[in-house]
Amino acid sequence: MSAGTANLLCEQGATFERTLTWKDANGTAIDITNYEARMDVRFAATKEADLVISLTFANSRISRVAPNANGKFKLLISATDTTALTPSTYFYDLEVYSSDGSSPQIVQRLLKGKFTVEAEVTG
Repeated sequence: MSAGTANLLCEQGATFERTLTWKDANGTAIDITNYEARMDVRFAATKEADLVISLTFANSRISRVAPNANGKFKLLISATDTTALTPSTYFYDLEVYSSDGSSPQIVQRLLKGKFTVEAEVTG
């Protein structure tokens, strides 16, 4: 299955929070117990482009929403971190990958699109 496209808006100086649900072709939520996710925001739609911000389980910017069988991941960038982002339009993609040590590792790109940081006026 190819990645869906969704353009995301991030307001500078505000908490960015989105909950996404991973579903199969039939619309059934996938149990994400043995999966993690990662998302990079970059200046261009290529992995060689400079990194703007990274969201991972390790940096707590991505987490599972209990119960795991509901297929939900939460994206979270603190207001402090969004304040440091320069207003512009960037590019991102979101991948999920198996974290249970299975071989070969399963990796699936779920979403891609533009990540727009809108300038803060008050603050």
